Amino acid sequence: MFMRLIEIGLIVLAAWALFGRNRLPDSVRNVRKSARIMKSEMQSAADDVELPEAKVIPGTIVDGGAQRADNAQN
Repeated sequence: MFMRLIEIGLIVLAAWALFGRNRLPDSVRNVRKSARIMKSEMQSAADDVELPEAKVIPGTIVDGGAQRADNAQN
């Protein structure tokens, strides 16, 4: 656990040294904004997907897309 905190601290220090203290907050804001946009786009894409209608076959029971064993023998 302690080593994990040291690694995170080193990554933060490296980012701070690389971007400077003025650019780092802007970079974090841009990453958060991009993540929100991507999340909303993924949600809208999932909402647009139309699932095919289930086929109704008389005399069979379908459970999660797989036929039950007792009906498979008929």
